[in-house]
Amino acid sequence: MERKSEEMQPKDEQTSLARTTVSPFAWLDDVDRWFDTFRRSFEERFWGGPLGRWSDSGLRVREPLVDLVDKGSEFVVRAELPGVAKEDVDLTVTNDGIEIRAETKRSREGKEKNYQYRERTYQALQRVLGFPEEVKADLAAATLKDGVLEVRVPKKEPTSEPKPVKVPVE
Repeated sequence: MERKSEEMQPKDEQTSLARTTVSPFAWLDDVDRWFDTFRRSFEERFWGGPLGRWSDSGLRVREPLVDLVDKGSEFVVRAELPGVAKEDVDLTVTNDGIEIRAETKRSREGKEKNYQYRERTYQALQRVLGFPEEVKADLAAATLKDGVLEVRVPKKEPTSEPKPVKVPVE
């Protein structure tokens, strides 16, 4: 919520002899607005934008970190899905993009002589990416190992693999 500084202005300048001054604390409204803007951009960058959204159920949905690598004949998508089992992954590949969804719910209970504990966790992840070129979605293959999902999707028309160029620094 942004705040705006208000200046006191007389309604009728001809009849009012009151002196109009801006509050000595009006600059704090500007500082509040700067912090609100900074906080909003920070949240969009790390939680609100790419990394976290509110789902329809009211729970946080994070966007996993993803690499999209062009291997010439195929695209390789690697997504970090820590703590997610392969049964919890919902993967959809189309000719022009990929959608990754995962949801995990865990609970743990324990009883000892003098106490009892219950622990519940919930994690939802979702990421949608577009491919720069058309792909053969029906030939896509995916593996999940050590919390990293790797999806290999062949291109419709293979291109040469981009090679790095050495650039001298002056």
